[in-house]
Amino acid sequence: MLIDLLNTLFHLLLPWVLGAVVVGAVVVVLLGRRPARRRPAAPEPEPEPAPTIAAAPAPRPAPPPAAHPPTPAAPTPAPAPAASPPPALQADLLLVDDSAVVRAKLRRLFEPAGYQVALARDGEEALALLQAGRYALLVTDLEMPRLDGVGLVRAVQLQPGLAAMPILAITGHDDLQAQLNQLQAVAGIYRKPWIDDDLLGHVQALVQPSMVPAHAADD
Repeated sequence: MLIDLLNTLFHLLLPWVLGAVVVGAVVVVLLGRRPARRRPAAPEPEPEPAPTIAAAPAPRPAPPPAAHPPTPAAPTPAPAPAASPPPALQADLLLVDDSAVVRAKLRRLFEPAGYQVALARDGEEALALLQAGRYALLVTDLEMPRLDGVGLVRAVQLQPGLAAMPILAITGHDDLQAQLNQLQAVAGIYRKPWIDDDLLGHVQALVQPSMVPAHAADD
């Protein structure tokens, strides 16, 4: 009876089993045709940022050299004042005597020898001539009014422009030594009346004449 029951169940269940197999096969086929669901692609890893290399700080420009205050230019030395030319030569000899006779004798002695001469009557007049021009030699009497020869010689020696001028003195005083003690700066002293050749020779030793002697011109 069991076998009958099983046969009956077999016959009852067989169509169902076959139907289930067919349905299952169809489902499998259908499922096999469906595209496989794509798995979402894994997000690509973001590229790691390249390590930032800290740029070396640009070298700071060197500070401009401190401006030194301009060195003041050395003051230009003022040009030395040009030496004033010596005054023009007025004459070779300045002859000073208060006697008109003596002045004439001196003139007659020196002019024929080629000397240019100027005449003064006393020391003050002689000083005025010396201030106005230059003379190569002074021949002066010692005893004169207003300013005598001693005062004239001393005044001449105090002036730098005249101190180098040679001086000869003439005097009527008998004591020449006393006169010499007062006038140590003079080149010589002669007592009146003098010897012409001695006085002329002494003058020629001190000063050369600037004119041609009269007798030489006649030759």
